[in-house]
Amino acid sequence: MVKVMTLTDGRELTYDECGDPDGVPVIFNHGVGSSRLHRNADDGLIAALGVRMLCVDQPGSGGSTPQPGRRLVTWGADVEELADALGLDRFTVSGHSGGGAHALAIAARLPDRVIRGVLASPIGPLSEPRFAKTIQQEDLLTLMALSQSPDELRPLFDTDADDALADPAAYVRAKAEHDPFDADTFLADPAQRAMFERAFAEGASQGGEGRYEAWMAAAMWDWGFSLNDIRQRFDVFCGDYDTATPVAMSALLTDSLPYATLHVWVGAGHNGFVDRVRWTEFIAAVKTQ
Repeated sequence: MVKVMTLTDGRELTYDECGDPDGVPVIFNHGVGSSRLHRNADDGLIAALGVRMLCVDQPGSGGSTPQPGRRLVTWGADVEELADALGLDRFTVSGHSGGGAHALAIAARLPDRVIRGVLASPIGPLSEPRFAKTIQQEDLLTLMALSQSPDELRPLFDTDADDALADPAAYVRAKAEHDPFDADTFLADPAQRAMFERAFAEGASQGGEGRYEAWMAAAMWDWGFSLNDIRQRFDVFCGDYDTATPVAMSALLTDSLPYATLHVWVGAGHNGFVDRVRWTEFIAAVKTQ
């Protein structure tokens, strides 16, 4: 059930809570274009692992109020308010794709409260040439080019959001056709397929604004902190068939963090982290010392 809190500046932040209410608290950060619903369809897996998961909509996604012109570093301040409201003294963070950058922003903001973190297929700061060089997928290269002309970029995100809202099932099928390495993850399990449909539609509920804000903040604009500032331990997971954020990007991000370990999943695509076995490994990593 969606929950809502009002931030000090008047914006609303929406989130879901699932798993073991007495378990290890972990704040999950979804990727660009998705929402708090983006996870394995069986929340019982989270409870069985002794984890209390808080899945938060980023500004402009789901029910969270847009924050035009936001920088990634401001996300840490938003989550600090959420943690304070929930009475979370210390907690862990996790994130997928662009949400990986958001998880790092929280760790940078709260070095004494974030215990550790786990990332799946994280995006790096593409404003840095060394990270930009790891990208080969044509769609992402096009987004990077258009990011220099925001007025041209916004219509693409608006159209994508319109498609996700108009026919979520067709939208997920199209994603599976576009990336065959993720096809089974998207389509094979009916419950998981329905999760993707809901997650992407919810992420598009406010149009393309959330997509645009997240892309610019997580990928193209200066993050507002250095990777070397992250002192917590992170486990970085990625699939060897990931064409969106390839292994080379995850490896570079891992090398750029002071205390990080890379894990490569054989046969996994960009969204393969939600498949049952990988999801269990991903979530369990927040409890390792």
